[in-house]
Amino acid sequence: MGPPRFAPGQAIVWRSVWRSDRIVGTAWPAFVVADSPELIALYRPIGTIGQQRSGERGGPRGRVLLHWDGGYGELRWRDMNVLMLHRPGDMHSVWRAWHAATWEVAWRYVNLEEPWTRTAIGFDSKDLYLDLWSERDGTEWHWKDEDEAAWAAENGRITPEVLEAARAEGSRAVARIQRGDPPHDRDWDAWRPDPSWTVPFLPDAWKEYEP
Repeated sequence: MGPPRFAPGQAIVWRSVWRSDRIVGTAWPAFVVADSPELIALYRPIGTIGQQRSGERGGPRGRVLLHWDGGYGELRWRDMNVLMLHRPGDMHSVWRAWHAATWEVAWRYVNLEEPWTRTAIGFDSKDLYLDLWSERDGTEWHWKDEDEAAWAAENGRITPEVLEAARAEGSRAVARIQRGDPPHDRDWDAWRPDPSWTVPFLPDAWKEYEP
């Protein structure tokens, strides 16, 4: 029997992990909005502080970690409140961002990633480099970070087969959004967090690969 489901309002941690090396790459705390067999929804408010591996960076726009120094550095989530929707088993999550001051929708995002794995403290996945984004109305979608994805494939960070699967997954995700398939059949634009939710924090065990 695996870890239990999480209750709405519970603070958990979402992590991008290198499973082959048993290393946590990035960790973000979040509040649980929903946790069911059909949908996992997480909320990351402005001011949330995460952690990311530190060291020498390079690749396109200097965003890719080339050599890890064994440490981590803080990441601060700024400007936007974000809701992340993930159907268990999918290779993506769909993000919706609101301006913190006005709660006006700012942008939408399809984050291509490995299917989420439940842990004792939250969920583990791994980013697949390629993503999609849309303006606030969600009518037109654009590929994002294609340069990073190409660099990752050329340098053995991701196989061409996985990258091709990620691109196909992105196209399917956009089609599902535009059709209004669950969970996109709900007016998530009108969703608001519980007023008692402030800012989540990482648990002490966030660096442990299998806490």
